[in-house]
Amino acid sequence: MGVLKTINHRKNRIIRHLKGRLLAHWLNLQYFRQPPELTRLRHILLLRLDDKAGDMVVTTFTARHLADQGYKVSVLTGPVCGQILSGCDYLEKIFLYKNRMSLHQLRAEKFGAVIDFDDVHDYERLKLLWRLGAGCNIGFNKDRLKIYHYSLAHLDADTHITARHRKVLALFSIYPQHTRYFLGGSPQEREKVCRALSYSPGESVIAINPLSGAPDKDFSVTQVQAIIAYLRQTRPDSKIVITGIPQKVREFAGPGVCIIPDSTINTAIETVRIAELVISTDTSIVHIANALNRNLLAVYNRRRLKDTGLPGYKIWAPNYAAARQIVVSEPQVRDAPVDAILTGIEAFLNRGKGLRQDAQIAASLAADIRENQGE
Repeated sequence: MGVLKTINHRKNRIIRHLKGRLLAHWLNLQYFRQPPELTRLRHILLLRLDDKAGDMVVTTFTARHLADQGYKVSVLTGPVCGQILSGCDYLEKIFLYKNRMSLHQLRAEKFGAVIDFDDVHDYERLKLLWRLGAGCNIGFNKDRLKIYHYSLAHLDADTHITARHRKVLALFSIYPQHTRYFLGGSPQEREKVCRALSYSPGESVIAINPLSGAPDKDFSVTQVQAIIAYLRQTRPDSKIVITGIPQKVREFAGPGVCIIPDSTINTAIETVRIAELVISTDTSIVHIANALNRNLLAVYNRRRLKDTGLPGYKIWAPNYAAARQIVVSEPQVRDAPVDAILTGIEAFLNRGKGLRQDAQIAASLAADIRENQGE
């Protein structure tokens, strides 16, 4: 049965690839690249079809600046990103994307422009653009596809992802001085977080986000235990919370550590909002912390992006003053020595607070936990 499933998946991939090439060829015969005047196209649809939370947080930079210039901005995305955007009142509408969805409602909007931020150009995406029938399609590295009226060349290993967004804004003659992301708030989730933590304004909360979207970027249980033990010694009055889906982060639980039941992405946002310090792997929490300007220690490996091969630790770096990034040399973050992480935490906690400098505490705690775990 497993062999038949594998064969069927391969067959379907090949068929989709062939359909994509045929559709691209046909569309190239139908379209002539005559870029319209963008300032006359007032209703804009942003595509974030893969439902990646970090990508969506960064996209709020473009969405907000377009909205501030009087454009009506809507977003087509998945359910997780839809939750993130629910408090963003500068957006016109949020549409939830499903494969083979009806486009009647979207077509009725008569979008002037569609902005596609991804490098992907598969059959489903091309078919979607064709059926939407917008006055203008904007994409990246799509020069061979004439359905894109503007194809912005951008494959730069040394520039942050926000450089792409600045290129889009420049098409509309918008040149922001600062790079900021713009998240709304969720009063219900904020109340849930404060109730779970028994939180009062002025108390210290430290959030640890141990998991990402890829196993090679995740913290190990041993690393998280070392972080918690160090925080218990250096900041005994701080409330420690593990962010993430409760079923997935349950293994990181410990005495005095809070995991908030029924957590959603908006629970994480409201947790980060009140946190004195956020300690995270390479995932959306990094960009949420950026949006809320929270102290952040972010731990990355040197993995390269699947679609482009560009270095993710550069393209998706935290990219703001209150953040510190640690890039480990080990392919798996879980295999990296925890000492560097603890030293990074110490630097934050001691910043301007007059707390004692004691790197030996971090090293000894890490060694004790490794010994107890048989490592």
